[in-house]
Amino acid sequence: MNRMRTSRRMRERKLSRALMIAFAVVLALGVCSQIAMMARLSGQNKRVVETRKEIRALSASADNLNLSLNQYHNLERIALRARQLGMEQPDETQLRVVNLPALIDSTSTQSVDKSGAEEIRD
Repeated sequence: MNRMRTSRRMRERKLSRALMIAFAVVLALGVCSQIAMMARLSGQNKRVVETRKEIRALSASADNLNLSLNQYHNLERIALRARQLGMEQPDETQLRVVNLPALIDSTSTQSVDKSGAEEIRD
């Protein structure tokens, strides 16, 4: 009977050791997977921060370009620049000739008065 108890205790100790080793292995694997996930999340977070910085920079650049474009669309500035270049408003006796590059063989002529009359010459 004493032998049975001893062998039973030995089996329990062996089982206990095996379970402790299995628990330690599972714990080590869990810690390693947690570290790997934290590293991956940290890398993704860095990419998100960099992308947000890039978005802000591109947005500021787009705003600056829109402001510059709006300055060039200022009609008073265009009229002033045209006068500086010696341009003047046409009077009603003059003709406007419109020649579009896509339509090489046809030219459109319009009178300056606002009648909307148009003549196309081939």
